[in-house]
Amino acid sequence: METTIIVEKSVPFKKFYLVPLADFHIKAKGCDLDMIKAYIDWIKNNENAYTMFNGDLLNCATKDSMPELFEDLISVDDSYDILRDIVMPIKDKVLLVTRGGHEEAIYRKVGVDMMARLANDLDVPYRPDGGMLEIRVDAKEIGKCSFFVYAVHGWGAARTIGAKAKKTEDLALAVDADIYIVSHDHTQVVHRLNYLVPSSRRNKYGAKRLIPHRKILVNTGAFLRYEGYVSRKGYLPQDLGTPRILCEVKHEHSGSHYKDLHASI
Repeated sequence: METTIIVEKSVPFKKFYLVPLADFHIKAKGCDLDMIKAYIDWIKNNENAYTMFNGDLLNCATKDSMPELFEDLISVDDSYDILRDIVMPIKDKVLLVTRGGHEEAIYRKVGVDMMARLANDLDVPYRPDGGMLEIRVDAKEIGKCSFFVYAVHGWGAARTIGAKAKKTEDLALAVDADIYIVSHDHTQVVHRLNYLVPSSRRNKYGAKRLIPHRKILVNTGAFLRYEGYVSRKGYLPQDLGTPRILCEVKHEHSGSHYKDLHASI
């Protein structure tokens, strides 16, 4: 089976934040640029904070899309210039770029991929259909340890919280990772799964144990205020923003280390 090559990134911190960003919808009239800039500034000002862009950063409305073409305020080219200017200060902290449904609509109609353009301008790996990111912790006191993140923009038109969260659970059945990230639904959801896996070390009796392995499942939020098609279609109002994922390598009394994962909204 052919698979996508894993994107690798080394970080010098045993404790770092991953703040996945998606669904800016720049050029939609409800886009909250101030909130977007606040998240960008937080990432910029925290040396151990990183991000990835998971699609629908631009609105890209067309005549037959749910977002209304004539409600968009500026052209796609002009909105791209705004996006690039906003995110350029953290270009060295962006680990991966994927493509959302809005950018895909433009690509299918005219063959122009705005997210490929962004990835090129930022010099960041691009996976239009989603992919695996390996974040390698390279700190002297622990050696090397990797966190695996699998991200796709998302699919479907789920309305309930359960239906939206179910998407990340479905993704966890398809791919083995530590962190799963799905966007698209404009709703922040954080939950986790715990699997029992064989320990890498034996106890004093020479036996291995089954130990819990935590997986964090994250649905990212959006930066679109409650107006336009969001209001017209009767979607639930949502908090603007996105979850923040804390990744940390911790030590056990035995001298070994383990990956600890938390996420907050």
